[in-house]
Amino acid sequence: MVGNLALSDRFLEQLAYNEKMAELGRLAAGVIHELNTPLSVIAAAAQLILREDGLSESVVELVERIGGEAQRLSQMSRGILSFSRQDGGGGDEADLNLVLSDVVQMLAYEIQKRSVTVHEHFDHDFPLLRIDAGRLKQVFINLIMNALQAMNSGGSLTLRTLQSDAGSCEVHIADTGYGIADSDIDQIFEPFFTTKGAGEGTGLGLFVTRQIIAAEGGEITVESQVGQGTSFIIRFPLLLS
Repeated sequence: MVGNLALSDRFLEQLAYNEKMAELGRLAAGVIHELNTPLSVIAAAAQLILREDGLSESVVELVERIGGEAQRLSQMSRGILSFSRQDGGGGDEADLNLVLSDVVQMLAYEIQKRSVTVHEHFDHDFPLLRIDAGRLKQVFINLIMNALQAMNSGGSLTLRTLQSDAGSCEVHIADTGYGIADSDIDQIFEPFFTTKGAGEGTGLGLFVTRQIIAAEGGEITVESQVGQGTSFIIRFPLLLS
């Protein structure tokens, strides 16, 4: 009897999980539909602007970035529905140091607005990894934006790349923000879980982040202490190099 009850509980848990994932799929389809049209307009408008004569070098660089990021977001949105696939690691070789630096540059306004100091400690012998740089850029944007939102009154953001003795390539993203409560930390990678107020977050950012990393052959862990900050650690096996 006890065994049957345990099986019944597991069945109900799996059913609830399947229903949540089906809801996520419906939400993702709706988001993709709503995103792709304006993103296509932005990318097309950027191309039209670049055809104009007399543009300064700085304007051309800015418009090219706008168009490129619009195209990247469009590609990323189309890939949301396929996060469950496990065939990552087939992209071009990516320099994660450069990807991280690029994200810091992209988020410079958000960093300055919050008076956050960025410390970069990059392993200059860090190997190139055969992973999708575009998808990893989205991971770093998600994690760094979360860190910045936890430091609205200033703080330190530390970015570190290293090769561990355990034979993995690691990326550490650490902040001095308000931290994550022990009661929440086991749930932060679950879809729709958020500690932010209404309208401030969908609860999908860290879920998507973990799915991307897993699809690329890596893993992500988190360490946090309330009032002191949070550190996310991403690990990729050296065999991807």
